[in-house]
Amino acid sequence: MGDASVTTSAIFAAHGGTPSISPVQVPVRVRILLPEDYRRDPAHPYPVLYLLHGGSGDVEQWSKTDEGNVTASLKDSAFKGIVVMPEGGKAGWYSDWPGHTDGFFAPQWETFHVNQLVPWIDANFNTVKAASGRAIAGVSMGGYGALRYAGRHPDLFSAVGALSPGTDIYDPGAQSIITNSTWQVGASILWTGLFDGKFRVTGDTAYRMATVFGPPSTWPGQNPVNLALDGKYASYGGKTALYAGGVGGTGEQEIGAMTAALHQDLKDRAVSHRYCRGAGDHSWPYWGPELKDFVAYAYGPAPATPAACPNNWGPESP
Repeated sequence: MGDASVTTSAIFAAHGGTPSISPVQVPVRVRILLPEDYRRDPAHPYPVLYLLHGGSGDVEQWSKTDEGNVTASLKDSAFKGIVVMPEGGKAGWYSDWPGHTDGFFAPQWETFHVNQLVPWIDANFNTVKAASGRAIAGVSMGGYGALRYAGRHPDLFSAVGALSPGTDIYDPGAQSIITNSTWQVGASILWTGLFDGKFRVTGDTAYRMATVFGPPSTWPGQNPVNLALDGKYASYGGKTALYAGGVGGTGEQEIGAMTAALHQDLKDRAVSHRYCRGAGDHSWPYWGPELKDFVAYAYGPAPATPAACPNNWGPESP
């Protein structure tokens, strides 16, 4: 496992006014886990799993032993490929921000991940250079990002896993989480940006939501529930997995309800998928087993009957 430093101008892009920091090319870290048998034999390329971190997280979140512990989660799993864990900002929300921070710059996370990082990984590693060789998954904010990218870019990915994801940016509870995070850390990559005027976004809820996602008229194309209604996950049939708990106090009860709605939308449209929900909360002891379950579902042989869900939850697959 190692870190790559990818230089991009997408994260601190200037936007109106006089930027509080120079909108220059900046290095952004990407953590990469190679399989033990990795070799550069073009006759034997490797699939790639992109893992997106959650809100207030960073490039290290998935690999920390007390958090994602991805090495342990994927050991002896069905996935035998490359894992890419990119930086996504403390509250970047995996969007190309149409608005700007109070310091007049706007991160372009989707541009960085989709248009820059994926081609860079394919150019520098022995990968399956097609959608069939790429999966994307994420937790919490990263779960939203995974669903967002999968729905908007079905030409890039063939499997998607969402762990305690954000699924509906119209929901008042979701908007509260989003706007509080942009007010606190905004576009910052580091905790040193907490309440820093260069990175944060002040103003009311409507203004902060528009800063990150644009006017409400553009939200359907960025909202997993609407993307499902528009059939954007049809190509992921049999390779889409949703996981959410139902315990209050950590926001998981609300997340569970929203994820259930997305599950129903997929079910109504006959998109085969895996759906696991139980009594868990919003924490890593649940997400590690869910990741392992996702790769078994997406990459393992199809069982005669649905496999038991992780965390002693019950499965429901249409």
